[in-house]
Amino acid sequence: MANGIKTRKILLVSTDRTFAQDTRTAFSASEIIQLSTVEKNVTELRGEIQEADFGAIIVDMDAARLEEVESLQRIMRRLEDKVPVVVVTQEFNAAAVRILVQLKVADFLVKPITTADLVRSVVRALQGPGREENTESQIYTFMP
Repeated sequence: MANGIKTRKILLVSTDRTFAQDTRTAFSASEIIQLSTVEKNVTELRGEIQEADFGAIIVDMDAARLEEVESLQRIMRRLEDKVPVVVVTQEFNAAAVRILVQLKVADFLVKPITTADLVRSVVRALQGPGREENTESQIYTFMP
């Protein structure tokens, strides 16, 4: 712990090894953020995500695939808005954005993303209450 500041655990769910490594590198210098990784597709998750365990969750998924969106919906219901979720995806379409807004994800990033954008998004998600107010504006900044 740095100067009495509480360590925050972040969970990354991704099958993209390059993205996972880049994310580990991005947060490795932080004394506050501790990153855990689950190398599974969002549809394969069972009991890995518990709201008490993490301050935020990064889910790398294909937002255009219905089964992945349904899996994310189940996760969001189980978390009951207690843990912010940042979605990272290769795919981008209006239907996916609409669903993610309805699910109240903390942020939605489209690959390729910069390390700075990912870190900024996670830090914003960790800031806690009030993040829901900005969800739509954050997501719509990515719309063409």
